Amino acid sequence: MKLVTPLLAILLASMAWASPQDTETKSPVSTEGTYVSVSSKGDDVRSVLYDMFQQSGKNFVLDAGVRFVLYLNLEKVSFQEALDIVVTNAEIGYEVKNDVYYIGKNRKTVKSPEAKPTNQPEQKPTNKPVVPPPLPDENPATEKPPVSKKLDESVLQSRLTTRYSITPIRKVFTEFTRQTNVKIEIDAAVPDYKLDAFLIDTSLKYALDVICDAAKLKWSFTDHGTIKVEKA
Repeated sequence: MKLVTPLLAILLASMAWASPQDTETKSPVSTEGTYVSVSSKGDDVRSVLYDMFQQSGKNFVLDAGVRFVLYLNLEKVSFQEALDIVVTNAEIGYEVKNDVYYIGKNRKTVKSPEAKPTNQPEQKPTNKPVVPPPLPDENPATEKPPVSKKLDESVLQSRLTTRYSITPIRKVFTEFTRQTNVKIEIDAAVPDYKLDAFLIDTSLKYALDVICDAAKLKWSFTDHGTIKVEKA
């Protein structure tokens, strides 16, 4: 089996599988309003980043091989300032794509432009009545071509939650199908990647975009009512 590099580690707002020992250990990061406090006495940068992003409610992907011991104490600084200080000291960088922070040694720090507010309400999927297919024409000469059964784009707004660690990519997409009732086909050429997929109440489109971007894949609607995932 091959591992996705960078290894996908989308942050949760809470970790259901945390051990009792984890819950008893005081986090080195605390938040107060728009500020965070970071205190580390030899903690690894991975733990500091994980707690910082978890408590701020943001998502991130950490590249494999990132290791660094941190000694620092920051009291009530903004999340962005704390992040810049941590990555500078650990000699790593980050990029922001679709509100996801991709962090690693070979990444040049690139911040995403601030999103402009919109007054348009979020479109929610609507349940459309199921229309039975037309009966075939008795005269073959006048038989109509088959009608495309592409999914409506509203299915991409279906919500899902996953908590997976080092899990085969096909199992992750199977869980997407179970929760959204949208069949997802994986092309045979897609390697048997294993990945961490922590997603909390996200849309199907957001989940597909994040995983496909990290694994260098692409997804598309098919003409037979499914979504297909294949190599980009």
